[in-house]
Amino acid sequence: MSNEIRVLLCDDSSVMRRLLKASMQSEPRLNVVFEAENGLEAVSNVTKVKPDVIIMDVEMPVMDGVDAVREIRKLSRTVPIIMFSSLTSRGAEASFDAIEAGASDFATKPIGAGHISKAMASVRRDLIPKVMQWAQPHVQPVLSKLEQVNPSSIQAAPSPAPASIPAVGSQSDSVRPLVKSAGGIAAVGVGVSTGGPQALMKLLGGLPKDFSTPILITQHMPPVFTGLLAGRLASQTGRPIREATDGESLSSGAVLIAPGDYHMTVARVQSTVVVKLDQNPPVNSCRPSVDPMFDSLADCFGNQTLGVILTGMGQDGMNGAKRLRDCGAPVIAQDEQSSVVWGMPGQIVKAGLATKVLPIDQMANEVTRIVLAEKSASTI
Repeated sequence: MSNEIRVLLCDDSSVMRRLLKASMQSEPRLNVVFEAENGLEAVSNVTKVKPDVIIMDVEMPVMDGVDAVREIRKLSRTVPIIMFSSLTSRGAEASFDAIEAGASDFATKPIGAGHISKAMASVRRDLIPKVMQWAQPHVQPVLSKLEQVNPSSIQAAPSPAPASIPAVGSQSDSVRPLVKSAGGIAAVGVGVSTGGPQALMKLLGGLPKDFSTPILITQHMPPVFTGLLAGRLASQTGRPIREATDGESLSSGAVLIAPGDYHMTVARVQSTVVVKLDQNPPVNSCRPSVDPMFDSLADCFGNQTLGVILTGMGQDGMNGAKRLRDCGAPVIAQDEQSSVVWGMPGQIVKAGLATKVLPIDQMANEVTRIVLAEKSASTI
């Protein structure tokens, strides 16, 4: 069987198409089987050329990328579509619209790189790994439309569990038993990457309205995108979700997302815990990175932290999860079946760091259950 990866490029810029093809030479398996100059041309040829992956521009004449995604999804619900957009508010908005329409992922164009070599390096770093990952047969083939959450459909919080929390997951061979913390959960840290918007929608939309424990989220996204993600999640869940700001106090009910290109951590300042943003070197090639956030939560709250690792490529969060587990804090991981890419959660599970492994549909109830159980135990 051939291991060739057939790629359909759709971009109205011939310069950009040449740049992409030149950048792909670093991966011999990649073969550009068709070049489309607009969305309609891609739609018209997708069933004929049968690509393994489509790289789609956003703004094009005749038919733009968002409309092209909608039309392609009528023809194929399985072919991965990676949006390739500019790092602007308009490009970010369009990328999110495309994901809602059925696109699989996105990467940003190397606009303003300054030199062709830097532009190619950017494509090889940010886009090519996603193409290779999405071409893998085990990757979830289609990211479904962001689901609107009807407030009336949000499940009520389950009753607090007994003080002894069972730590049995669907992949129990790699699940480490939970050592019970002495106090209530003070903060929830969430790490997520590829497939994050949908997973976060499920998690945050499923929490009870009166869930007040602060939630800190590190989602691998560039600047502009993280702010838009926060705004969309806020409007769809009704929660006060926003990008974090440096120096703000961690308050009850806060749901904070690390801004793109900044690590987000927490630190104690006298009797208050404040959020810190910094541009220290990338960790695991990521900024923001999950590991610094988990490390700081371990330092501030120890076993009163709940760590959550959702779908994503790579292994960011594994070292931080180990810090949390060494403190006795619970760490739950999304299961392979419901993950778009079982990289980050898979590494947690394989390292034996997960206290529970669950489908994304069960995450909100489990987070609520642990927080309520810990709160109940702390009042005894």
